Amino acid sequence: MRRYSCIAGGLFLVLMVTPTGMGISSAEASSQEGWVALFNGKDFTGWKFHLGREGAANNGTFTVSEGILICSGKPAGYIYTEKSYRNYTLQFEFAFERPEGLKDDADFRGNSGCLIHIGEQNALGIWPRSIEVQGAHRQLGLILPIPRNLKCRHTLDGKARDKVLKPVGQFNAMEIEVRGGEMVISINGAVVSTVSDCELTEGPIGFQSEGAVTRWKNIRIREQ
Repeated sequence: MRRYSCIAGGLFLVLMVTPTGMGISSAEASSQEGWVALFNGKDFTGWKFHLGREGAANNGTFTVSEGILICSGKPAGYIYTEKSYRNYTLQFEFAFERPEGLKDDADFRGNSGCLIHIGEQNALGIWPRSIEVQGAHRQLGLILPIPRNLKCRHTLDGKARDKVLKPVGQFNAMEIEVRGGEMVISINGAVVSTVSDCELTEGPIGFQSEGAVTRWKNIRIREQ
């Protein structure tokens, strides 16, 4: 099903793709028209690492098991693509490991996120100059410019997010439509946030290691 969404500024129309196709495997993703598997489900081909303040290489923080990218959460840092992207649709599914004894999801403090248009490293502590799409369960989809004085307009519809958010431990499907400095972010098929007039317009894509065991699967991209 195709639907069109106009983001702030009304300067262009973006093709929204519902997450019905996100249950496919990474291998199958590359066979579909226009879609390419960003993570091959086997190793880290096409990816780099920046872990700890000094930007160390990966030493077990990120691993691969049964086609799933797994992060231990320690040390803090991120995995990012070797390639730079500008106009594209990114889709992936991710889930935190649910702690034993967790009764109320509101008490969960696990954190992660997706970094768009990665630029200068260590622009804010460990984190690079970029646009972070927040992955923390209670703030999923929130837009965080890095550093905070980076020129960027953004919105958040918390009510829309809360209606579709799955419990901690279950996979949520995220889609990020990017057209240079304009973005539309959807969770489980619902638009929850937008970005407009951002001074960052191109760069690698990354996923954060930020203290919680996190899993990603079916990571794919369709460039425009």
